[in-house]
Amino acid sequence: MELYISIWSNLYFPTIVLAMKLLGILDATKIPIGYRISFLTNFWREPLLRWMERDTGLIRPELTVLMCLSFQKDLNARDICEITEQPSNTVSRAVTSLSDKGLISRIPDTVDTRRRVLNITEEGQAVHDRLMARFAEAEKVMLETLSKQEVETLEHLLDKLARDVPRWRQP
Repeated sequence: MELYISIWSNLYFPTIVLAMKLLGILDATKIPIGYRISFLTNFWREPLLRWMERDTGLIRPELTVLMCLSFQKDLNARDICEITEQPSNTVSRAVTSLSDKGLISRIPDTVDTRRRVLNITEEGQAVHDRLMARFAEAEKVMLETLSKQEVETLEHLLDKLARDVPRWRQP
């Protein structure tokens, strides 16, 4: 219970009450899956992002860049925009900020000197890993209500939808 309180403690009571009032929409909405995904995402991600900003000074676009560079070396800003659907100005500001903080490196691309090749630094990887540990713990708490088999089924279904994004994504 102590972990649950520490992760969610920055949710104010009125916010929870309002959210619980909105639960009625779960049965009435014409977009039951999309609404549920958004509802869960908001209550899982937003408190973590607020904690992250207070604790590290990083904001969501910076985390997005760190996550991309943690999994793939030698990306450029355009790659990150394409992977994340983030606007180029948002990614550009995040890249500049992370570079200034020493969390990523930027070197000229040998093929296209207008572009910069981005990589996560050791310090950036350490920050990323610490953040992901907190996010993973919050996910574990969120999923405690499900059985192991239900979690596996949920993961399988979400994976199936995620891998099918190119087919159903809106232009």
